[in-house]
Amino acid sequence: MTNLRTWMWIALLAVIAGCMQSAILAADGGPNLATIDRLQAAYRAETIAQDRYLAFAAKADDEGYKPVGSLFRAVARAEQILYTYHFDAIKELGGVPAEVNAEPPTVGSTKENLEKSSNRAAADQFDADYTTYVKSARAEGNRNAAKVLEYARIVEAQNVRLFAVAAKSLDQMRGGPRGYYICGVSGVVSATLDAANCSGPDWEKVK
Repeated sequence: MTNLRTWMWIALLAVIAGCMQSAILAADGGPNLATIDRLQAAYRAETIAQDRYLAFAAKADDEGYKPVGSLFRAVARAEQILYTYHFDAIKELGGVPAEVNAEPPTVGSTKENLEKSSNRAAADQFDADYTTYVKSARAEGNRNAAKVLEYARIVEAQNVRLFAVAAKSLDQMRGGPRGYYICGVSGVVSATLDAANCSGPDWEKVK
């Protein structure tokens, strides 16, 4: 019984010490665990999304919708830019990026894939959630975390718009691949260079 009580006290003291450490970190401007968790979730989602969009691109090519394949590849590249930012932001706050193990993506027809990717209700919820995340990170003084989460919000909104346009004009989206422009700063995808809206010359073209 004495040994059991001793171990219970040790466990209790460990919990108390952990809580005190978290409080000290917060008081000293240390990493906010909620923000790290949000960055982890973003990193995971974007890593999975890259694989999904590459699979959608291959399906579009197979079905003869090569311009749509180009769009999905461009968005996959944008997701790669974003998850790299989030990976670095997690480490900057003292976290360790979690390993991402996901099931192979479910691939439908190109029409189904576009409709799934341009879901307005899901996009609106994403925008609302990330607006909150950005405000919280800014309030904590985590400027870089706020910046990369804002990039994710902007990029997702633009992706949904591009997918919606492609879905509406799918009958005209056959033929050879077309180029999409990606801002290397933010990851924003644009149909034309004039609309690339990049804060610097760091952009690339993906077909």
